[in-house]
Formats: sequence, C-alpha cells, structure tokens
Amino acid sequence: MSHSWNTTTLDSEADVFNELTKLKGKRWLCRGQSKRYGAGGLVPSIDREKLKNLSRLEKLKLERQSIDIFRSTARFFADPGEQGALADDIIALMVLRHYGVPTRLLDWSLSPYVAAYFAAEDAAEDHDTENGEIWTFDKPRYERIGGKQWKKWPETTIDGSGDGQKFKAELTAFTVEEPPDWFICTFYPTGFPRQKAQDSVPTMTARFGRDHAEAIETLFDGEKSRYHLYVVQGKLKWSLLKMLRENHGIWRGSLFPDTAGAAETAHTVFPVR
Repeated sequence: MSHSWNTTTLDSEADVFNELTKLKGKRWLCRGQSKRYGAGGLVPSIDREKLKNLSRLEKLKLERQSIDIFRSTARFFADPGEQGALADDIIALMVLRHYGVPTRLLDWSLSPYVAAYFAAEDAAEDHDTENGEIWTFDKPRYERIGGKQWKKWPETTIDGSGDGQKFKAELTAFTVEEPPDWFICTFYPTGFPRQKAQDSVPTMTARFGRDHAEAIETLFDGEKSRYHLYVVQGKLKWSLLKMLRENHGIWRGSLFPDTAGAAETAHTVFPVR
C-alpha cells in the first residue's frame, strides 16, 4: 500500500471535536478505524488476514455462498429496508457488511461523530489503546467526478455508452476475469435501523485486494485537499467515547438499534473471553 494522504495527529479532545465540527459542515464522508491495518490504508474485511491471499475466483465463490445463505435464511423475516437484498447482489453485500460478514465494501458515515466512535470503540478505562484513525473525503466532489469513470470503461454501462446514468455495478463486479478498476459510493435505496443510525454510505471496488485509500487518490487525481487522514491518539479514546455519549447521544446501543445489536451490547458487561 502506498497511499500518500495528508495526515494530522489529534492531540486533545478539543482538537478532535474542532475537526469533527469542520467535517460536518463540509459534508465529507468519514470512516473510523480503531487501529491501523497492516501497513496502513483502507482494506476491506475480505482482503484481510486469512482471506487476504485467496484468488479472485475463491472470493467470488465465498461472496456468492454468503449471499445465497443469507437470502435463504432471512427471506421470511428481513426488515422492510433489507428486502432489496433478497434480489439485488450489491444491496445484499451492503446489508451483510453491517452484520459483520466479510465483503469488499467499507462502511463510511455522513456523520463524523459516528466515525469518531468507531475510531475509539476499543477503548478501555484503565489503559491506553492503539491509535485510532478517521479517514475522510469530499462527498460533494465525488458526486461531481465519480460518473466520469465510465467513459474509460463503457462496458460498465448497460448500453455500452459510458453514460454515468447507465452504470450498473453488476456488469463487471462479479466477473471471473479481472474487472475495470472502478470505485463507487453505494447509496441505500431504502435504509434499515442499523444503517440509518450510523448514517452509513459504503464504498466498493470491482477488484479484490484494492486499497480504497489508493482508489480514492486515483479518482480525485491526487487532489490532496479533497481527502484527509486524522490519527486519534489512544490516550484520548476513553474520554472521547464518554463525550460522544454525553454530548451527542452516540454510543454502541444507539448505533446498533436492533435485537442482535442489543444482545452484543449486553455481552460487553462480561469479561473478554
């Protein structure tokens, strides 16, 4: 990974909340990570650890199996906002990502405060933890330039015209052959409780093993003022979580407003296994 994002280390709670306020005003998308993954970057869960070195074909098979199992299991009780996942593969991956299934998608949020929570979620009151990260990029700018990709890859559009209005991810996302190197933000047609609570907007690439940080740099043509990485010092995490809950109502219970989420929140009272 060789991204070259400008990076700012936040040294105090005041620094953190000053930057969060600015990001909220700019309408940038934000992603919080409680630690650095590997050599750094934005690596989807299907490209980490034991899954990292699997071939494209192997990952496609795992994606298909996970989608099929989800549909056969959830078809009778899926939330109305999750019903689209029963017919649309991309929506299925979006829903599965919210429930912890490895996918090539990454979760982002329209709320920098939600991103800050996920940057600090591993905090423990009695000791410092690893530094967290808040990655962020210019959503309004993405909306203006994202559609220009399809001119390079007309095969990604339903009529081969390269018209951004006719892009369809499924045309190239699931091919066995290596697909075009596109990057998109995927917007939910209808949300569901967990997605709505987190103001979630995932990103996706057609290729596996693609660092989303590098993909964003490429899409923005190296215009570094349009994306930024903030490092949250581990010593700030516990107080940051406390302030997010007290001042913004953001805590684990509010971000996972469903039965599964409530059960996981209840589980946190027990010692780590």
